[in-house]
Amino acid sequence: MHSAAKGCLIALARGTAVEWAAHNIRVNVVPPGLTVTPFIEASYPRWPDPAGYRRTREDTIPLGRLATPDGVADAILFLACPESSYITGAVLPVDGGYTAF
Repeated sequence: MHSAAKGCLIALARGTAVEWAAHNIRVNVVPPGLTVTPFIEASYPRWPDPAGYRRTREDTIPLGRLATPDGVADAILFLACPESSYITGAVLPVDGGYTAF
């Protein structure tokens, strides 16, 4: 279900980007990977070996670590700044390379 919803959101954003480009309105998608949040941090104690479980999750990410909220925000900030003024309809995954393989 999550994959279908993400795919629909990406398709919607790309279509919207094309429709609104003539008005100089840009639409992009920033799908974050597993991000260190209070919710995620609270989930680890449910496992018999919380630190081991976290390491297992980090081992699935090429950069070897979880995203931070600041890291995700930095990507969004980039897309909002003038340096990205020619980017629309893009998907910028902030996932440490997880979707690269």
